[in-house]
Amino acid sequence: TLGSPQDTLPMVHIAGTNGKGSVTAMLSSVFKSAGYTVGTFTSPHLVHVRERIAINGNPILPDDFQFEVSALKNHLETLAWNREDWPTYFEYLNVVAYQYFKRKNVDITVFETGLGGRLDSTNVVKHPNLTVITTIGMDHMQHLGDTLGKIAAEKAGIVKPGVPLVLGDTLPKEASEVIRERARALEAPVFEATADFLQVDPNASLDTGLGILNTETGNQYRLSLLGPYQKHNVAIVLGCIKQLRQQGFAIEESAIQEGLAHTYWPVRFQYFSIERLILDGSHNQDGFYTLEQSLSYYLKGQPLLWLISLRANRSPESLLSLIARHGNPLGIIVTQAQPVHLYHPAAALAKQAQESLQVACPVKVAETPTQALALLRQMQEILASQKPIGLVTGSLYTAGEILHCLNRG
Repeated sequence: TLGSPQDTLPMVHIAGTNGKGSVTAMLSSVFKSAGYTVGTFTSPHLVHVRERIAINGNPILPDDFQFEVSALKNHLETLAWNREDWPTYFEYLNVVAYQYFKRKNVDITVFETGLGGRLDSTNVVKHPNLTVITTIGMDHMQHLGDTLGKIAAEKAGIVKPGVPLVLGDTLPKEASEVIRERARALEAPVFEATADFLQVDPNASLDTGLGILNTETGNQYRLSLLGPYQKHNVAIVLGCIKQLRQQGFAIEESAIQEGLAHTYWPVRFQYFSIERLILDGSHNQDGFYTLEQSLSYYLKGQPLLWLISLRANRSPESLLSLIARHGNPLGIIVTQAQPVHLYHPAAALAKQAQESLQVACPVKVAETPTQALALLRQMQEILASQKPIGLVTGSLYTAGEILHCLNRG
């Protein structure tokens, strides 16, 4: 046996349809700024699997990763289990993270669930310091259920007896009631992280970044993450900090400001000014809604060059309606990442876009994200007088591949 390292690690456990990655990244950055050594487990990765397991924002080193993976493999072989009983890919990485953080003696960990919560392998932890549920939306319905209540019940599986639960303030009523009932049954105190006291700077730009004012304290935050919807995630982070302070964690206001200003969480409405390019990994209906908020906030109907791809298990309608609502596009490029069979075929999605949007702009197909980026740059050159901004969205993996092409990943 490897023991139970997950039960000896201080932990914040985070679930949610959207926002859990941003909250994980911001909270981890605040911990680091406060002087703590923080281990973070996230998914999916954008360029390399080692991104999922990080300490103080630095992915696990190749040698450490090889050591932990080999140690676990050797252990499994001594157990003589049938191969079908071995951990899944995600479970394997999860155990590697527990082993690594324990060996490195981190002060605190922040674990993001992979899918759902109740049956997620991160949920083996018995007594985290804090649980968090950010949002509930209609996603992964084939696994989590076809109603908000069913999905919420799966996410609420991370709630533990007596452990404080921080809830985001955008949960639908149906979902919130299911989660609160679960918390009542487990005598877990619930704290709703309302964002009513946070005011977004109305004069922000893509170049200046997002400013948020705490109207209760007068404290101001300058965020590295640009989406105006991040104020709801900031409220969750502040709610977590309030609870953690009561548990003895020393987190000064200056650490919050520094942590939020230096959070790195790529392809979440990430702007590259030289390339005039926005990378956004939104890939479901709620994600496209928040992307629309960001576009309205910063670009106010300004025509864009769209570079899109979409997994085959997701309906194109919400993405195409987003394009239609934002205004006349200057061009649409459709591609797919690897493995291609998991994506809507680019040619078919391009045809659907052309028919449903009835746009006058060119709609082009590129076999790979790399080729799509080259095509986007060509179109930007042709339209240089209009200084067009390109927007990559629809898939985290496509955005990650383009991030790698930009040498920023």
